[in-house]
Amino acid sequence: MEEAETKIRQTVKYEYFSGRPKSEIDLKIRKIVSAELKKVSIPELSAAASSSLWKFYSKQYMELQRSFERQTLILSALFLLLGKRLNGDKFTPTEAEKRQAREFLEENGYDGSRLMGVPLQRYSQEYISKNVKPALDRLANQEAKDPDDITGRNSLRNRAEMEVRYNENQGSIEELKVRGVKLVIASVHADCSERCRRWQGRVYSLDGSRGVTEDGRSYVPLEEATDVYYTTKIGKTYKNGLLGFNCRHYLVEYRAGFYFPNPNPVVEKREYEITEEQRRMEREVRKWRVRAVESKGQDDEAYKKARQKAIEWNKAYIEFSKRNGRAYYPSRTKIL
Repeated sequence: MEEAETKIRQTVKYEYFSGRPKSEIDLKIRKIVSAELKKVSIPELSAAASSSLWKFYSKQYMELQRSFERQTLILSALFLLLGKRLNGDKFTPTEAEKRQAREFLEENGYDGSRLMGVPLQRYSQEYISKNVKPALDRLANQEAKDPDDITGRNSLRNRAEMEVRYNENQGSIEELKVRGVKLVIASVHADCSERCRRWQGRVYSLDGSRGVTEDGRSYVPLEEATDVYYTTKIGKTYKNGLLGFNCRHYLVEYRAGFYFPNPNPVVEKREYEITEEQRRMEREVRKWRVRAVESKGQDDEAYKKARQKAIEWNKAYIEFSKRNGRAYYPSRTKIL
């Protein structure tokens, strides 16, 4: 999902500044979405991603159109004098092209004395800072959303992670059943959500039976913990109890006398804080990587700054994870 989103960002910006008609850009985006969705094996995620990515593309295109429709000719003239095209490609303009660009800028209020009296690179940077950077920031702040989340808070990236975890959990249950396992124990972890807290560490049956284990623990059908449903405001119903979306619990075959240790409140709070800090740092890495993508070719200073920030945050994220005995996930910070 991150790769699809980043490819859309790059393509729509490059093609728009190349002067391509929207119909041609549509075809390129269609190919990107189609190619990326072929890698998705979960039907629910594929359907959600198709809708989400097209809406994201439309938002990116409309923002470019709204922000640059009136400024494109002025930017083109400024960039031509610097030997660059709006899409970032470098070229060598002819003297006639330079003369036409200066005449056009003068006709639009950019008098020759100012153009000649201020270094062109600096003048262009001032124009970019005032007129281009805010629009690039708005593009960078947009993201593909979960189309089934009416609040607009959940990203497509989060939806993908939730779907993958959910399918992995369902697959593990089926594998245990195929092996003939009757009883299982749910794992325990310190930063457990309220949704799962009352279900973790308990014994469950996979055959729908109820009873007491040989070491005196009561067990109930696993479905009592997993088949907890909720309906969204748009009427979509999800099964989201134990082993539901975003759940990191897992099941092990029951053994008499085996217990997952229960964390104490102090450890629990600390582990939760570590998890939250990891997620925050991952968002920072992605944010600066996206800003680098949006700025590349249009604002060299912003690109260099964003790239350096992304490197620094990624290094800090890895060091923080190692220092706290946690795994770090390159997939969570990757955008392409």
